[in-house]
Amino acid sequence: MLQDAHTAKTSIGFAAAPGTNTIIAAKPDAWIYVHELMGDLSATGSLTVKSGTNTLAIFALDAGQGLTESDEPGNDNVARFKCPPNEAFILVPTVGQFTGTVDYSYRY
Repeated sequence: MLQDAHTAKTSIGFAAAPGTNTIIAAKPDAWIYVHELMGDLSATGSLTVKSGTNTLAIFALDAGQGLTESDEPGNDNVARFKCPPNEAFILVPTVGQFTGTVDYSYRY
């Protein structure tokens, strides 16, 4: 098995309603590398970013406030969020709708 073999980056749009939203489904044989998460929340509240049941980050946002989380500066292609095999990339807004895009790849 190859190590550090990556797929090309994929960009998808989404609209996450209050509650648990699977944005990228888990794969049994690959890590999910999220390179960029962009969007805004329609109401004042918080957004929780998860890998399966594990919390990766929590952001407090005002209504209409934009959020951009991307690869670490100077470390291009080092993922901002990583989900191990069998764990989905999940967003959990507390209120309103979080609408945006995510750029990701898989690592085998």
